[in-house]
Order: sequence, then structure tokens, then C-alpha cells
Amino acid sequence: MKQKVIGLICSVLVTFCSYSQEVTDTSETAFLKRIFLPSIDIGYQVPTSDLIEGSLRIATSIEYRFRNNNDFFIRLNYDTYGIRYKLEEDNNTSNTLEGTVRVSDVFLAPGYRFGDKTYRLMFSVMPGIKFYEYPTFTQENESIQIGLESATLFTTTFLSTFEYYFDEKSAFTFSLYQNQVWENVDFWEDGRAAYGFSIGFITSLL
Repeated sequence: MKQKVIGLICSVLVTFCSYSQEVTDTSETAFLKRIFLPSIDIGYQVPTSDLIEGSLRIATSIEYRFRNNNDFFIRLNYDTYGIRYKLEEDNNTSNTLEGTVRVSDVFLAPGYRFGDKTYRLMFSVMPGIKFYEYPTFTQENESIQIGLESATLFTTTFLSTFEYYFDEKSAFTFSLYQNQVWENVDFWEDGRAAYGFSIGFITSLL
């Protein structure tokens, strides 16, 4: 499921970018200069849910800019992080589950960037899908079986990033973000948001 969604989003983004290339510029070099990739983007996030702990987050993305600055862009984000959880079955402290699962968020959204040659700000509100596994209890007589079920949730992230450009195409970045799920389920029964920051590096393909 996750691979199909990511593949579909990539296809849409490539098609859109190809169409934009034909409309605005027939130069392959100019087109590739509008595509930006982060070499690295690492941060930390703190959830409002008491069921999970804060976690390290690693993000990758591809971004198509209509212009390098003071204009809109289209961004595909793939974020991954591990969350450590502590769950109790029906408030029964004798049946407590603790462990770590991997979570992946996929986003596709427009945004806007503005600033000067050196200092810029970008903002985006990104809808997406959260992929994760949730532990389950199954009790037969006195035996308890523990398994994992794959699940997905609709999620959004509000992203704001400060960028420092040390040349025309490359910058160091500092981001603040708020991630939100919209259902009180699984790890997010008592808190649906997470707040975090990250630092990174971004540059164009050419």
C-alpha cells in the first residue's frame, strides 16, 4: 500500500513538472535547476500523546520551484521515525505492552517561498498519509498473543523553514513544524499532535 501511494505521488509530480517544463521553458538545464533535493534533514519531535515518546525524525523530499524565490513550489515529502510506545490493555497495568515501531509520513503539497538572495522563508500546509503498525492483544484462556497490524491515517503538517543561501542554489535550513492526525485512535488516543524542529541542507540538481 505504502509503495503504491509513493509511486502514484511520484508519477503525478513528474507529470506535473514535465508539463511545467513544456509551458515555461524548453531548456532541460533550466528545468533541472528548478528541482531541489535535501542532502540531509534531521530533527526531533515531541508528541502530545502520553502513549508515545519523543523521537528522532529523518526527512527526504523533492521540490519543484516555479521560480527560485518569491513564488510557489510543489513539494513531495517522505518522513520516517521510530516511536517508542507504552500501552495498557483496558487500563489493566498487568497487561502492558512496550516497544518501538517505525512510522512513515508521505506528503504532497504546494507552498510559498519569499526573501532575498541570502535569507528566505518558506511555508507549506501539507496533507498526507501516515503508515504505521499497531500492536494487538489476543487472549486465549491464559495465553496472550501479541501481533502487529498495519494501519494508515490521514495526517497534515504545517511546515515553516528558514533558509540561509551561501550560493545561488544551495542553502542550510532550519525548520519548525506541527504534525497532526485527525482521529483519536491507536497511539494518538489522548493527543493527536506532535511538534518538532529539524536542520538540513538543500541544493538544486544543477
